[in-house]
Amino acid sequence: MMSTREKHPKIHRIALVDNDPRALDSLSAVIASKVPTAYVVWTATSGCEAIERCQDANGHVSLLILDMSMEGLQGPATCRRLRLMDQRMPILGATSFSINSYRDKLVEAGAQGLVGKENADQLAQIIMRMCNGEVMEGFEPPALANLRISREAETTPALTVREEQIISLCAEGMLDRDIAERLGISEATIRKHMQSILRKLNCKTSRQAVALWVRSNAL
Repeated sequence: MMSTREKHPKIHRIALVDNDPRALDSLSAVIASKVPTAYVVWTATSGCEAIERCQDANGHVSLLILDMSMEGLQGPATCRRLRLMDQRMPILGATSFSINSYRDKLVEAGAQGLVGKENADQLAQIIMRMCNGEVMEGFEPPALANLRISREAETTPALTVREEQIISLCAEGMLDRDIAERLGISEATIRKHMQSILRKLNCKTSRQAVALWVRSNAL
């Protein structure tokens, strides 16, 4: 005789973050076809959008799958910001590039695992395991990662989401006018944010700040 738990398995809510619409469609298809106890409740195409969705009470999910290479806030920087906000939500990094390119930075950023996108069966298995509370080897549980990063943040001036977005775009080689157009704000506002960034990072020039940001976030 089947138990009540077997009759009514827990249904897991999944969020996907990737700046490539085709990747979002592919990941959604994998979950729909290979993870019967999970479904995608929302998607985001940038780190900033994901942060906004997670701040919404209706945005809570059982697992967030996060692309590593995005415009603006990269995967590790987005993960760190999300982990500071949430001590329960598991975060799984996903990449089409070498796992070794991001693993250490993602561990530091408070994720619970990292997987390649190319193997659908492996991806589905890891999603199911993480939805059930497992953490990949070498990664911390969400609560421990949140505690560690929160303590680190107490001694390091934190950039705002907008400041992180601006310096990330600077690191991609964009000029003030291009960033202003992309974000829909004035160049004067960009310069004001950059002054705040320089002060927080204890840098004298934008070039120094960008170099420090790149080293810290593996852009």
